[in-house]
Amino acid sequence: MLIQSLSNIATNSSALRDHYNSQFWKTVRKQAESKIANALRDNGTLIWDKLPNIFSTSPKLEKNPDGQEYLANAFYGAPSWASLFNTCSMATYGCGTNCLNESGHGQLHMINKGVHCVHVARMTRTLIWFKYRDQFKAKAQREIRALKRKADKLGVPLAIRPNGTTDLRFEKLWPELFSDNPDVTLWDYTKDMTRNVDHIPNYSLCYSVHENTSDADIEKAFSNGMNCVVVGRLKRTDVKPTSYKGRPTVDGDKHDLRFLDPAGSFVLLFAKGGAYGDATGFVRDVVELESV
Repeated sequence: MLIQSLSNIATNSSALRDHYNSQFWKTVRKQAESKIANALRDNGTLIWDKLPNIFSTSPKLEKNPDGQEYLANAFYGAPSWASLFNTCSMATYGCGTNCLNESGHGQLHMINKGVHCVHVARMTRTLIWFKYRDQFKAKAQREIRALKRKADKLGVPLAIRPNGTTDLRFEKLWPELFSDNPDVTLWDYTKDMTRNVDHIPNYSLCYSVHENTSDADIEKAFSNGMNCVVVGRLKRTDVKPTSYKGRPTVDGDKHDLRFLDPAGSFVLLFAKGGAYGDATGFVRDVVELESV
């Protein structure tokens, strides 16, 4: 079983490398590298005024559930092998090619004067994480302090999603993110159902179901304290089923604050961008989602 799993990961990794080796992504990488070079002082420090902020918001992050208001931000980086650094080690071909990274403002055709500003910004942040990590962390903490002040003025809690479009294990790579900000709620989606962050009181995870996910994997994720997220072959206006595989469901498109979801639930999302026509199995057919 382990050998088969490692083989699947290697196969997916190779396919995703090829996917992100297109001329579009080569151009984005080159533009991001140029942006960093133009912001680099002779002493190796970065001029942040010339670079994108680490954290930003999005229309979905700005949605709040009824009666609860949050100030929510996320780190949106380059997914999978887009940066030539693997930011999603457990990614499958299905999730990698249907990633929300290429939906909304990230749609590949949204280029202005030869530059896709959204993807260049995500690529720039990711390259800085890998090449100038200490400076990345220091800048991120300054931004978090500023976001805390903004949240205080608004009278709402601050929530941050460290992996908006990536799946980096920040509990190991950046543990001080959580320990230095105990008053901030952090949450993420992940492809690794074995991750356990119970030792971090202000961090929670939900498991993102993909085409290779078995029922046993789903049960393992639930037993590990994670809810499971399923992308259904649903359109924005479709009514979502109220149950899936005998468990209650949550409409994951109403807001993105997954830490508010009831435990033991499936989170259903409609297929975004070109994902509705997915043939890998990553997007689950509506007929599999049984209403009660």
